[in-house]
This record gives sequence, structure tokens and C-alpha cells, in this order.
Amino acid sequence: RRLPRRRGAQARTSSAPRNLALASRGGAEMARRKQGRRIKRKTQKETDTSDQASELPPRAFVFSKGKVSAPLKALVNDLKGVMSPNTARALKAQRRNKIKDFVDVAGSLHVSFFLIVSSTEQSSYLRLVRSPRGPTLTFRIRSYALAADLAATLRRPYSAGNAVWQSNPLLVLSDFDQSQQEQSLAATMLRNLFPPINVQTLQISACRRIVMLHQRPGEEGGGVELRQYVIKAAPTNVSRGIKKLTRGNRVPSLGRYGSMADYLAGRGGYSSESGGETDDDEKVDLPQDYVGRGAVRDQRVGVRLHEIGPRLSLELVKVQEGVCDGAVLFHAERTKTEEEAAEDAARRQARIDAKDARRKAQEQNVARKRAAKDEKAARRKRRRAGAGEGEGEGDGDG
Repeated sequence: RRLPRRRGAQARTSSAPRNLALASRGGAEMARRKQGRRIKRKTQKETDTSDQASELPPRAFVFSKGKVSAPLKALVNDLKGVMSPNTARALKAQRRNKIKDFVDVAGSLHVSFFLIVSSTEQSSYLRLVRSPRGPTLTFRIRSYALAADLAATLRRPYSAGNAVWQSNPLLVLSDFDQSQQEQSLAATMLRNLFPPINVQTLQISACRRIVMLHQRPGEEGGGVELRQYVIKAAPTNVSRGIKKLTRGNRVPSLGRYGSMADYLAGRGGYSSESGGETDDDEKVDLPQDYVGRGAVRDQRVGVRLHEIGPRLSLELVKVQEGVCDGAVLFHAERTKTEEEAAEDAARRQARIDAKDARRKAQEQNVARKRAAKDEKAARRKRRRAGAGEGEGEGDGDG
């Protein structure tokens, strides 16, 4: 017995094939995800080598590798501040991340340097890596002091605002011996960490920080010292009383003084921040407006530096040709003989040859699978063409 058809049944019936196709397609995708299969669309990552990438300021990843202590993690955060604003402040590396993972994403993000902090039972290390092909400079961290440690030792520590980290720091390299290859390479790598200065278009209001890297002489133990300072400029020849009057909105208490002149004379000369006692070499006439009260154009100001940390004492121990790998170009504690150098070169060449062989085998496998797929598609096409011709002959005979 046929049941009576209800209203809307025709519409539901007409839409059923489309919904079924969508459901089947979604089910196939779900099944593919459940099986855990992944189709590799691209096996080689593209690296941007255009002229626009070269015009961008150098960028760096700062992260820790392996198991490190809490103070070293705090040091990583301080180093991110040193490299600001051309670094990822929120970057967090996980244990399963390899160096290759960072190299893969560095090209698309225009990142050209890695600063990697690691630790062993003997010492802690800082590796400076140029991506994507090296070299790698490994520094031993002799000693360090965090920004919080420096602030704890000061009576009135300087609190750097957010605007300080929005501009690139000025770099000062001191006493690097260009006649020694390892020091010359280290100076070049450290110089390329920060963007160059264009004097013609420079705005001095953007010069808020200084990063100093000093190479100590061998008589003093050698090594590289890192310091970071904030630049402050204050008008000179201004008494502390006048400065207090112009600094805030509150009127100071004048009950102990007979007149305003007594107040200004009784405050005791000049304050240290006004620069009244600084040398003439530290006093300059501002060519542009600068940050701070009274630091305007054509105003004579005293320039002072406030250290904000961190402090680092580094020792260059090794230089490698590649990214954390490759030939050892320099080692501070070990000198290889010609036989050992030849063995290392042969071992590296064998590793390169094995990698090339694996790549060729992979290319051959891809070509073989592609040819088999094309042949299968051609056979299917021939079968369909033969079936169509057979049906046409049968209709003609009928």
C-alpha cells in the first residue's frame, strides 16, 4: 500500500543527492584524518632571496635549547629585550623542536640570526648562528647578571618604558683585533645583528639605547663584555630647586625660606641629573627635539647613560662552518693535526655523499610512482574509450 506523500517531500528528495555527496566527501576526509595519513604537498621550503628581503632590518630568534635553569631562562628574556624590536618576544621553543624547524620558518619570516642559550654540566653557552647556511659562533658564558639583579643593587633603578624597546639600539664595538680571523668574524657577525645607521635620515629621538660589546685584551683574560644602557638628556646649568618647580604640578613647601631666592640658593647647587658637574665633552647642543623635559632643539644638554642590563662576559670557544654543524674553523682549546683534519673532512664528505644518494633515490622513487600513476590513468582512459565504442556498435546493429 502506498503511503500518502506529505508536503515538502519533493524538496527533501531533490536535495538528498547533494547532501549525500557532501556527507560522503566529509566522511572521506574524516576517514583520512582518522587513519593519520598526511599528503606531502611540498618537500622543500622556499627561502625568500629577493632584494626586498635584503632591505629589511636583520631579525633574530632568541631561545633556549635543552634543559636550562630558571636564571638562564630569565637571561633569554633579557636578550630578547636587547634584540628588540626585531625579535619575537613571545617565542617559546619546545623540547621536540629541532634546529631544522627554526631554519624552515626563518626564510618566510626574514629571520637571519639565531641566539641559542644552552647548558651542560660544565658550563653554559651562547651560540650565535647565521641562518640558513652558517657559520655558528659558540661562546662560553663566564658570568652574567640579569636586569633584575642590576636593578636590585641600585637605590633608584631606572625603569625603562615600553617606548625604549620600540627603536633599534646603537651598537658600539670596541677593541676587536681585525688581524685575528676569529675576532674579525665575531665582530662582523655581531655588527650584522643590528641594522646600520643612516646619518642623513636619522631621528635622534629614536636613539634610546646603546649596546656595547668590548673585546678585552689577552693580558686581562680576553673575552667579550656586553653592556646595555639607556640614553638620557637633561638641560645643563639648572639648579635642583628650579628643576623641582618645573618637574611636577605641586608647589613645594616654602615655609622654611624667607623668599624664593633663599629656596633656590638653599637647595644646594646642581643635581646630578641636570649635568651641572659633567665635563664639557658630555654636553651637546641638540640638533633636533629629544625625549625628556626640556630636551628641545638648540638646547644645551648633558648626556648620561643608565645601565639597565643584562651583563654578559663571554669567551669565544668554537667557530663552525654550518648551522650548529660542519667543519670546525676555530677552537680555543683544541688544535687538530693534519691527519685528524683529513679524517674529519672525509667523514663530512661521506655524510654529504650519503645525503645526496638519499635525495637521488627519493627523486627516482617519485618519478617511478608518477609514471605508474600516469600509466594507470592512461589504461583507465583506454578502457573507457573501448567500452564506448562497443556500445556504439551494439546500437548500430540493433
